[in-house]
Amino acid sequence: MEALLTLNHPDYKLMVYCPSYDKIFKKAQTCMRVKQNDETLYSIYTWDKNAFTQINGEQLIEGKRHPSIFFENTDYQFWINFKRIDIEDAWINTPLRNIQDNFMFNQENQILFGHLNYGNDIGRAEFNIDYKLKNGEIRHSKLGYDVLSIKLDYHKDLKKIVDDIEKEYRMLSIDFLRKTYHTFDIDVVGETPDIIWWNLFKDIQTNFIQAVKTIVDCPRNRLVQKETYLRADKLKRLTPQLEIQLTEHRKNPAHLYRTEHPIACVDTMENRFLKYCIIFIAEKFSDLKCRIINSYKQLTEKYIINLNQQQEELQRLVHHPFFRTVGEFRGFTQESLILKQATGYSEIYHDWIILSCGYDLKEGANSLELKDIAKLYEIWCFIELKNIIKELLGNEVETNYSKRPEKKFITQLGKGKLSKVIFSKHNIELAKICYNPKSYVGEEQLSTIIPCTTSYTVSQQPDIILQLTRRDIKQGIKLTYLFDAKYRIGDTQDNVDTPPDDAINQMHRYRDAIYYIDQDTKQLKKEVIGGYILFPGNGEDSAVEEMNFYKSIGKVNIGAFPLRPQDNESKELLRGFLKRLIWECPTYQILEQTFTHKETMLTFNQPGSVLLVPIAKSRSYFKDFNERSKVIHYYFGKIKMGGVYEHLNFQKYDYFIPVIEGKIRDVYRIEYASVRHRNDIPGIEPKENVDLSDFRIYMKLTSPSYLTGAKRLIPIRHSRIDYKCFFKEYNSITEVINLITE
Repeated sequence: MEALLTLNHPDYKLMVYCPSYDKIFKKAQTCMRVKQNDETLYSIYTWDKNAFTQINGEQLIEGKRHPSIFFENTDYQFWINFKRIDIEDAWINTPLRNIQDNFMFNQENQILFGHLNYGNDIGRAEFNIDYKLKNGEIRHSKLGYDVLSIKLDYHKDLKKIVDDIEKEYRMLSIDFLRKTYHTFDIDVVGETPDIIWWNLFKDIQTNFIQAVKTIVDCPRNRLVQKETYLRADKLKRLTPQLEIQLTEHRKNPAHLYRTEHPIACVDTMENRFLKYCIIFIAEKFSDLKCRIINSYKQLTEKYIINLNQQQEELQRLVHHPFFRTVGEFRGFTQESLILKQATGYSEIYHDWIILSCGYDLKEGANSLELKDIAKLYEIWCFIELKNIIKELLGNEVETNYSKRPEKKFITQLGKGKLSKVIFSKHNIELAKICYNPKSYVGEEQLSTIIPCTTSYTVSQQPDIILQLTRRDIKQGIKLTYLFDAKYRIGDTQDNVDTPPDDAINQMHRYRDAIYYIDQDTKQLKKEVIGGYILFPGNGEDSAVEEMNFYKSIGKVNIGAFPLRPQDNESKELLRGFLKRLIWECPTYQILEQTFTHKETMLTFNQPGSVLLVPIAKSRSYFKDFNERSKVIHYYFGKIKMGGVYEHLNFQKYDYFIPVIEGKIRDVYRIEYASVRHRNDIPGIEPKENVDLSDFRIYMKLTSPSYLTGAKRLIPIRHSRIDYKCFFKEYNSITEVINLITE
């Protein structure tokens, strides 16, 4: 098998192999809908000056764009054949133990070989080779390149994801001990978090320590007058003042005379600043080193030894005898040209300014690791979903964050209650979204973050929970929806990417596993209405709408939405779906399409459960229907022998939809229905001389709810209603809504 990439160095020859490269490259082309030579799939390679590199036999130009060899979640084999025969040892210089353990040096054949898979880490990578000669000399060599995503445009989409996350949650995209890194620039007005300080110091530490040593060997000093007291016979130079004192005390040979002489003093403002810098940096380095070693167990022994050596070097400088005569730094009293221009001092001052800076995740000279792309995509989906909901609810809605991410060495987005975002208006909750909710173990069950819910089997932890608060049926109904962000693509059908099958199956399991506990009856009911996958799929919206994974949303409330960072059109399907949930679909219609939901008090699908009734203007309750009164006492005409009402099973109806001048707008719940004498019906005045046989069907109507998000009277398709029929039965509210036309 021919090597994909070859690097020829005077001391060795590096060869990289990947049996599945053609398949991976083609998959990347398909996912991003680009051609083979598109700039989306390029990488920039760097290497030592005395070497040259080839890809498939073609010579590369350092710093120029060439086809990418390295992709995420792909296995690569590395072979380093040393040309020298005096190599005593060789290894891959990395702090990650699992990478170093994947490589082995065969001294007999002078070969270093192993394999490497970058997983979900994308970005800039360096393959660092260290080798030790028999004379004890250790040499360093490296190859730099980009590791690309197969599903997203690394050069554009990743920047969009990171920018959106940093805009919402500062520091959240940054990580530590990843296989790849990204360049960043300093921000002189920003704060300096610990991990930023660590990465900045890592880049400047060699120059900083060398500058300190330069100053210690040849420090700047100033002349100061030192006073001493001498007897008359020890005085070497007499001033007029001393001559007067000698005359006064000539009879006292033991008298001591005060004199001054110039000496070089290192206790200067600049040296005090240097002492302050080295003490602060040594303490900061020691603290962060201990935290890193205690928190990250995958560190290599060589990396830990190197950290200890760096700490010892800093401590030696702190306790150097030079600083014993240097006082405490109390700030700058004046501008110092020495700090800006003098050798050593200018380097220290420059490095100190850098260590006091924040960061800006735009391309720069510094290196910084980010969280893996799967985690970044998951967080980005949460933020994107939150922003869409905020946009749909309007500018007047307040957004309340439960808790911002804590500023630790590595910033993490809190789970469940810690990441909850509540959308409210006039202190009334409209919606709530939270990220990665935790489960809490109880005596008999696993309680979830959703109030009054549980999972009796195993912990359930979907990525995102969305709860919409409704008040049309009753106050405070919460409709729960689950979203799972998956940085995976299952297949491509008809030029449309599809989600992984196991991800769709997971949403079915989530919905079936989370139960609502009725606080009165303790009965278990279903809590989750629907579950949806968010994945970085590609495809035209019109084509996506024809796919089963999208059609299933309307049928069983389980499905998927493509969502890509640089593709604004990809979020329109998700936005349209959320808009329908928030503004257009009444709660009755949503619950009607669910099965045994906690708010499904009556069965929707029994024959004739919805009653459509034309309302005559002459009736006293016409005004009540027109003004949407919360309680309406409705009654039909007199029950006559052989009439339409005689055999009417009025108790089977659950919902009442009034037709006002050929238009419908509201649906009422039938609280109860009965047969009453005309004078016993609430809301109408009794009459004298009423026939004793004047019985009517009476219904108490409550809880008016809009049928659609339009919230206005809308004409129905069959506008000519036969008022002699008095009413019409329907099996479901959805069936009634289908009558509506604009």
